[in-house]
Amino acid sequence: MSYAMTHLAVAKEINDMLNIANDLPQFFMGALAPDSVHFRENYHSDMKKKSHYIPGLKPWGTIESIEECDEWLTCVIPKLRENRPHNDYYMGYLIHILTDIWNTRENFIYYGEWCTRENIPKDAYYNEQVHFDTALYNTAPWRKTIWAHLAKARGEAVNGVVEAEEAEKYKDFVFRACNDGIRKQSYSKTRMTFDDNIEFIKRSADEIARILY
Repeated sequence: MSYAMTHLAVAKEINDMLNIANDLPQFFMGALAPDSVHFRENYHSDMKKKSHYIPGLKPWGTIESIEECDEWLTCVIPKLRENRPHNDYYMGYLIHILTDIWNTRENFIYYGEWCTRENIPKDAYYNEQVHFDTALYNTAPWRKTIWAHLAKARGEAVNGVVEAEEAEKYKDFVFRACNDGIRKQSYSKTRMTFDDNIEFIKRSADEIARILY
């Protein structure tokens, strides 16, 4: 639900609080990895549902309630327990999913109503995430440090849901998309501001840190 720069920002906040990662390149690479299924041949949304450990029969992007977010969370918590002593790549991977759960809980489930009221398509949500990614790329003081870590990172396969090669391709896409500025906004309106997203990063990092330890 969040885009790459927001995922990296949350992962960084959590590591700053808890100092959980020994291998920072792999930790940040893992924080991108669940979305790498987009680079699979014949991609369809069920692949993303699987890579994000979403329960039940609902398709990706259709969770509509706090209760469904809570059910999603209960599917991820056991994965955290299995990752002890933890693998840094997989810890980043799980933090990515937890960030998406919090973003869905705080933002995405309310987006349809806002789009109806503003008379714009619901895919304006993704336009908003592009806006936040671009602003973070241009302003975050930590971006160059994390870019250097990612440049040294390698993709890893995860439990049959993500392949190492896909993760490598997604990292290359994120580098190109951010460095070249090729991701364009389609709508001028956003439900949240950039400052709102900064506050979301802090809140979700706090909530996820409480879950982790």
